[in-house]
Amino acid sequence: MANSTVDKIIDLAEIQVRAGGYNSFSFREISKVIGIKSASIHYHFPTKTDLGVAVATRYTERFIDLLQALSQHKLQSTERLSEYINLFRQAATRDKKMCLCGQLASESDVLPEPIKLATKRFFDSNLAWLTTEVFVNAGLDLHTAQQRAAWLLATMEGALLMSKVLDHAEIFDSISTDLPRLLSSNPV
Repeated sequence: MANSTVDKIIDLAEIQVRAGGYNSFSFREISKVIGIKSASIHYHFPTKTDLGVAVATRYTERFIDLLQALSQHKLQSTERLSEYINLFRQAATRDKKMCLCGQLASESDVLPEPIKLATKRFFDSNLAWLTTEVFVNAGLDLHTAQQRAAWLLATMEGALLMSKVLDHAEIFDSISTDLPRLLSSNPV
């Protein structure tokens, strides 16, 4: 029972953070939705920072699991790139929400340090995976691969932001359409 309660708490906090940022979730609101007292949430997560770290950690671990699953398949670099882009496309089209860690990154100046570190892990993991599993795998040198990985991740987060602010999920597709050209040695 406790595990399902913890999962519900994290689920609701994630939805609220993805919709409006770290300051948009509260123990009181979560307790109302679940039908428990705020003290019950504090039992599992003594502070808002503890809950924020749990949310960012779970989100990052789920994303890393998806990336590892992609690595297990014998996919070409172009296919891995397309599948990676699709992970962000789902946030834009299905969820109609920001990437949780992208949302948190936009608030990093005011986040508690443990949440910043949990958020940074998402970006570090994505950059490492893109560098090795997509760009180096496509034959690019390490320096170029690292640059393209950073550019792609920034583009994905920016495309989500544009889709959200313009309330038009198709914006994401128009931004991401030409991204496979990043695999060539001269993408321009």
